[in-house]
Amino acid sequence: MTNKVISGTYADFKIVKTRNVAQFVVEIPLEQADEAIKMFGVPKASVEQWVAIAALKEQAIIKNQEGADMIKLAAMLCSNPEFGVFLRDGMKIREIDINNSESVADGLRAILGIKSRTEFHDDSDARLAFTRLKGEYDKWLAKRW
Repeated sequence: MTNKVISGTYADFKIVKTRNVAQFVVEIPLEQADEAIKMFGVPKASVEQWVAIAALKEQAIIKNQEGADMIKLAAMLCSNPEFGVFLRDGMKIREIDINNSESVADGLRAILGIKSRTEFHDDSDARLAFTRLKGEYDKWLAKRW
């Protein structure tokens, strides 16, 4: 059997008294949901699937949270037509449809040289490039208003 690992943040703990068990809730970025389903499948009441829980080094947890925060910010920006205008006009990505968030996201990925925003979890260069781009966007916005 191949090892199957996905990281997330420890979000909640519950006692289920009627079943005499405890539940640990681990949240993963929505962009990793398909990968998690491929790894573990969908839980079935008729079949127990045993898994392990392991604490990651705090540095890894912080990096994961930083990546998760950037993924959320990037998704919010890509749904904002103003950010699309910035990429189209300010960054000269002419083929962007500013009213289509997926088109804006395609432009963002092209500028950052990534295939998916989930790469923010593991690629410090992508995180740095996104931070710089966000700074340029903020300056661009300030000049417009």
